[in-house]
Amino acid sequence: MRLEHKKTLGNYFLIVVLCLIFSGSAFAASYTVKSGDTLWLIANRLGTDIASLQKLNPGISSMLYPGQVITVPSGSTSYTTYTVTWGDTLWKIANRFNTTVSSIRSLNQLSSDTLYPGQKLKLSSSSISYQPSVNKDLLARLVHSEAEAEPYEGQVAVAAVALNRVKNSSFPNTLEGVVYEKSAFEVVSNGRIYQPAGASAQKAAQDALNGWDPSYGSLFFYNPSKIYGWNWILNRPIVRQIGNHVFAR
Repeated sequence: MRLEHKKTLGNYFLIVVLCLIFSGSAFAASYTVKSGDTLWLIANRLGTDIASLQKLNPGISSMLYPGQVITVPSGSTSYTTYTVTWGDTLWKIANRFNTTVSSIRSLNQLSSDTLYPGQKLKLSSSSISYQPSVNKDLLARLVHSEAEAEPYEGQVAVAAVALNRVKNSSFPNTLEGVVYEKSAFEVVSNGRIYQPAGASAQKAAQDALNGWDPSYGSLFFYNPSKIYGWNWILNRPIVRQIGNHVFAR
């Protein structure tokens, strides 16, 4: 009787353990890290937070590598965050990112179509097929000429600023238009833009094209030590500083 009792208890505990395992996995999914990903980017993209990712991945390092598989909350929705600018409407945004007005309304639980500059909107990554017309060599040369001596993250951020402008209705909708816009970049007027891009700048351009944006949606960058007296750009809201460059919206 005692042996049978032990077997029964053993089977009971096995069932409990299996239930815990399967119930835990039912609330989790996997995500494969892409080039340029950080825990912050992944959390924002999936609508969760860094603490939840760390809880699901004990001991995870802030240094991620492409191809790494991490656990994420089940049902996390992959989305891109878009910052509304002057003149934007739901119709314009939906057309620009190949989605629908109803999808944007639903994802953001909007009660009206009224938007305001600076408002953050979630756009479903599964519906977005928008890709700006990009000359990768030109983007890399812009990075090289503007941020050759900056940290690598700062180089990616410079590339991201250019791409953010392409996607913003206040700027030209091609990279060529953004780079060669009058008085937009000093490196165009002094000719540095025509120098070949180094390996670091080329990689930074590709990482920005892959979706890494260390500028956090910025549209401007500048070196404060090279601004003398009053300048209109000083009125732009500062997002962060990387190396010698300040990034602003």
